[in-house]
Amino acid sequence: MILKPAGDLTIFEVGALYEEIKQAVTAHPQVELDLSEVDTLDASTMQLLIAVRRSERIVLTGVTDPMRSRMAELGA
Repeated sequence: MILKPAGDLTIFEVGALYEEIKQAVTAHPQVELDLSEVDTLDASTMQLLIAVRRSERIVLTGVTDPMRSRMAELGA
């Protein structure tokens, strides 16, 4: 299963993304979260992505260099 959010992922959208991820993980053994079409992330989304990276059932793809750098700064 592939989830591919687009546009901004801020505190206003992160709740819906969390619910999508939760439903996908419940229904599928492996979930890909493709971030290639995400324009903006804020701290709330970054926290969710850090938690998601720790899951063995979810794979992050389409992570840009700035996203990767910020995750590394936050210890992910």
